[in-house]
Amino acid sequence: MNNKIIPVIKESKKLRKDVILDPNGFFIIEIYNNEIRVEYYKNIYKENKIISGKLKKVFIGKNADALSDTIADNIKDLRNEHYLYIGRELMRAQICLENNKKYIQGGC
Repeated sequence: MNNKIIPVIKESKKLRKDVILDPNGFFIIEIYNNEIRVEYYKNIYKENKIISGKLKKVFIGKNADALSDTIADNIKDLRNEHYLYIGRELMRAQICLENNKKYIQGGC
């Protein structure tokens, strides 16, 4: 029998100032034409600082689960935390869409 102790880790939310921007890009999420629309922008740098982005892909759908899978299949080089953030935001957007509520993308 294995007597290893498994750690139990209490949740903790990162402060906005502690969030590291993804060096590979960012997403704009909105509800448009009764669907969730997700735009993926590749970062544009100037002197090692992100100054803007270039639209690279657009994802549309009504289901956060399916959109999350599709984004993960098509955008391979994001920070793990970014995928988690996208999943949370897509779920919020889906709930708003289903309940005919206004969706505003939240921060990190």
